[in-house]
Amino acid sequence: MQYNTNPEEWEKWYPADLVTECFPGQFRNWFYALLSMATMMDGTPPFKTLLGYRLVLNEEGKPMHKSDGTAIWFEEAAEQLGVDTMRWMYLAHNPASDLRFGMRNPDEQVTLETPEGPISETREGAPTCLVESKPADEIRRQVLIPLWNSYAFFVNYARLDEFDPSQAAVPVADRPEIDRWILSNLQALLVSAKTEIEAYNYAGFLKNATMFIDDLSNWYIRRNRRRFWRSQDANDTDKLAAYQTLYEVLVTLSQALAPVIPFLTERIYQNLVTSWDKSAPTSVHLCDFPICDTELLDEKLNFRSAQAQIMVKLGHKLRDESNQRVRQPLAELRYACQTTEQAEAIESLASTVEEELNIKQVTRCENLDELVSYTYKPNLKTLGPKYGKLLGVLRKELPELGDEVLGPLRRGESVSLELSGNQIDLEPDDVLVGTEQAADWASADEQGIQIAISTKLTPELEQEGMARDFVRQIQQLRKEADLEIEDRIIVTYDSQGAAEIEQAVSNWTDYILGETLGDQLNQSQSLTDGKEVTIGNAKALITIQKV
Repeated sequence: MQYNTNPEEWEKWYPADLVTECFPGQFRNWFYALLSMATMMDGTPPFKTLLGYRLVLNEEGKPMHKSDGTAIWFEEAAEQLGVDTMRWMYLAHNPASDLRFGMRNPDEQVTLETPEGPISETREGAPTCLVESKPADEIRRQVLIPLWNSYAFFVNYARLDEFDPSQAAVPVADRPEIDRWILSNLQALLVSAKTEIEAYNYAGFLKNATMFIDDLSNWYIRRNRRRFWRSQDANDTDKLAAYQTLYEVLVTLSQALAPVIPFLTERIYQNLVTSWDKSAPTSVHLCDFPICDTELLDEKLNFRSAQAQIMVKLGHKLRDESNQRVRQPLAELRYACQTTEQAEAIESLASTVEEELNIKQVTRCENLDELVSYTYKPNLKTLGPKYGKLLGVLRKELPELGDEVLGPLRRGESVSLELSGNQIDLEPDDVLVGTEQAADWASADEQGIQIAISTKLTPELEQEGMARDFVRQIQQLRKEADLEIEDRIIVTYDSQGAAEIEQAVSNWTDYILGETLGDQLNQSQSLTDGKEVTIGNAKALITIQKV
């Protein structure tokens, strides 16, 4: 760095902004050596920021070696796991922990398809072998596939409707709340990107990015499908707003994630931007990094939606625990909240919660004492080492305190109290919480929100559930027949003598046809080529025919 020969040039480079290397192997060999030399040379620190990280091991937590064939070569990982997947894996990982990368099977050789053609050995001459990685699989499942599916959803419908990105924008203030929410949530992600990346904490940013992609795929797009399904209408500003919102989110997201997944984001950007806008940068990697638009950031809106999402998550959990599938409508959900702000936020989005959970009525309550109660017992495994001599007191007095005193423990908070003159500090793990529920109700709570859902089914609810089953089976048949989104169909079914199916289909015919792009719904007593499906607790045969 020309320390001895060109002091001015040296000062341009010294101290370094960042040095980074594996911490266990280099804290003496490099980091300490740099500090020692800098102390002898002029007494100033040699770097502003040091990022040290732990080891890369196989999935069993063991070192990987060339000698035993467990070392994973770059070509093997790149072609079998994906380079974007690998980058996300490294950047999203907590550098203070070892990264359990994957496993190489030295006994199972494979031929890899690369950009330069098929290869059966690495550049170093090692045979290419099967590489598997559960962390990589999880990244694809949670991040890359949902992101790509969101992009594919947009492209499929935009192509059908000949969406023009250059159209005059519908003012954001005139768009539905769910559009304003996803745009606001996007701005919050960009704030996180600036804060976390500047702090060299890419893992923090990618944790938030993962949650945003889940919100985009499993909340925004899923809840807005019908807006894209509607027939083309030049004056349909609501549909145009949906297209413009999703377009902006996908383009901005591709720019924000470009340093992490450069190939996937470039593919998205090239198709969505450079394919039509010749004035735009020719690559996503030539774009400025996106920054937050404060006019679109609405913290109150983000809070409201977050509370509703907690409700929906709890509701799905209770459905699973009580074996009530989502397609089966339920009569009522009651909820109580720790704060007025939470309760009011949920109340404003009650219709959304009803739709998401397929529940007829959402009711706000001051408390759910008549439906659910909690019992508390000391966890002797954790309290024994801390309060060994007081275990008798804890066993006797702690269960008598009740939810009013110990309720914060259910919300992940600590509690300090006095028992028989002794100061006791309790963490959530120190107490075993039991739940006692009223008959035909299931309950849960999280982050200050407590809910209970009715699990009692009436004949009318069961019929509607069967109609929804019927729709789901037809949609599966459409998929298996590889029909286009806009193709209309004729549906024929044989109830095989199940009167409950006939009654459900008869009462819900309009709904079934509307949901499946059906023109006719016919019953046959002698269907031979239909697919056998389950409707409620009965069996039926269904076939579809493209119009």
